[in-house]
Amino acid sequence: MVSSNYLLALPILVALYLLSQSQITRLCLLLLGGVITLWSDGWTNFLLILLLLVVTWWGAVLIQRYCPGNRKALGLLIALEVSPLLLHKFIKAGLWGLVDPAWLEAQGLTGWLPPLGLSVMTFQAVSYTVDRYRRQLDTGAWPHYVVYMSFFPHLAAGPILRASDFVNQLVSRRDVSSDDIREGMWRIVRGLVKKLILSDVIAKAGVDPIFTDPGSFSSLEIQIALLAYTFQIYLDFSGYTDVVIGSARLLGLRLPENFNRPYHASSIAEYWRRWHMSLSAWVTQYVYYPLGGSRVERWKIYRNVMISILLLAVWHGVTLNFLLYGLLHGTAVCVNRWLRFQGWWQSWTVTYEKRIQIAGWLATFSFVVVARILFKTPTLDDAAVFTGYMLESELSGAPRFAIMFWVCLIAGMLSCFAPVWVTETTRTAFKRQHPFIQGVIFGVVLLTGAYLSGGQALNFIYRNF
Repeated sequence: MVSSNYLLALPILVALYLLSQSQITRLCLLLLGGVITLWSDGWTNFLLILLLLVVTWWGAVLIQRYCPGNRKALGLLIALEVSPLLLHKFIKAGLWGLVDPAWLEAQGLTGWLPPLGLSVMTFQAVSYTVDRYRRQLDTGAWPHYVVYMSFFPHLAAGPILRASDFVNQLVSRRDVSSDDIREGMWRIVRGLVKKLILSDVIAKAGVDPIFTDPGSFSSLEIQIALLAYTFQIYLDFSGYTDVVIGSARLLGLRLPENFNRPYHASSIAEYWRRWHMSLSAWVTQYVYYPLGGSRVERWKIYRNVMISILLLAVWHGVTLNFLLYGLLHGTAVCVNRWLRFQGWWQSWTVTYEKRIQIAGWLATFSFVVVARILFKTPTLDDAAVFTGYMLESELSGAPRFAIMFWVCLIAGMLSCFAPVWVTETTRTAFKRQHPFIQGVIFGVVLLTGAYLSGGQALNFIYRNF
């Protein structure tokens, strides 16, 4: 979880971690960080997370000891692990109309955030259970398991860690190099720039006011806000991921990348390989492949794709909006896969390669932007109202956005589409600076973010999921 307290406590923990020569002491420090982070979310949420930890640990132990290879036992344990998250999703969605929304609002459940770490830890619990079932872990010791489940930097929104990858890093002591420190600082600073300076300004100065009351704005302003939201959510989520990956790197640990320039994708299938990569990899590994992947007959491939994309979508919320969002994206991925099997399409992609790539990028990016309406609005009625005003509003005139909105939006767009060499040159230049200069840059970023936000940064978008 990334907050002001987190940024203050992280240097202390890193210093203690680096001074320690014992792997057990280092594991205890990581465990302490996880416990404090989870406890700060409230003792009732802490107990729920603790229950998930206990059920997963003892369930995996009992299966391995008494019924190894028993798929029914494995399925039962996975069902127990995912049930708290599913219950939360259904409650937040109003139990599909089975409960009076007024009662939910009175109980404070309509805007209820999930217990910190519940989403991430649920997916990691399944990963640990399956990887241990498959005997893919180097150790079954509980300290490594608890640190894997409660690794504090990424609890709010990932990236989702695969047990066999992360636990195996904890088994032996790893020296933290100077390059680890410099790379970690670079990722943290870059992430804070994305979040505090770019994403939050775009949200406050343009996106949130228009999505709250689209009837008060012109069609052009609404269209710009929709485009801006597309970049805001990327800058917000990838900024969070940068801070998390950078924090782990300061401790000598490597986390998986979560984004790979997703808005460069020339097909929806490629987009999902580049967006929220750790979740996509989890679904591929633990859902798509067990269903047969692409090694089954043709219609089952489409079934497997649709199930996987729907799961990716409804993970964000069990609502009609996210269900439709998943159906649209799943259909687009299936169409893309169908085209790949067609001889005429294969011939076209060879003959008109550049044109196909440009047209594919334009179609993919446009599709992603428009589909964000379903992602941002809470209900289908809200999505319809927003779309109606976007296509035809009674208001007209030049856009009324503040100058900082335009500055941050253009900067965010440039950061998304800049050539790789630009990013690498900036990264190399930062890493070459003296640590004091890096610290000054870090402080300037924090102060600038505090000034632009009026002292109150927005929550990370994916904390809601």
